[in-house]
Amino acid sequence: GVKEYWIVHPLDKTVLVYKLDGNKYARAEMYSAEDKIKVGIFEDLEIDLGTVFME
Repeated sequence: GVKEYWIVHPLDKTVLVYKLDGNKYARAEMYSAEDKIKVGIFEDLEIDLGTVFME
């Protein structure tokens, strides 16, 4: 199954991350362009949202 999913809002420059907790998804964690997100399924991968939302 899907362990986590992201909803990206490019105009707001935000990302909502939903992670599977048992058999349901936990409340979303919200990140903005100033944040870095550690990808739950890849322990060494971190995404800098500043570069993602760069203009």
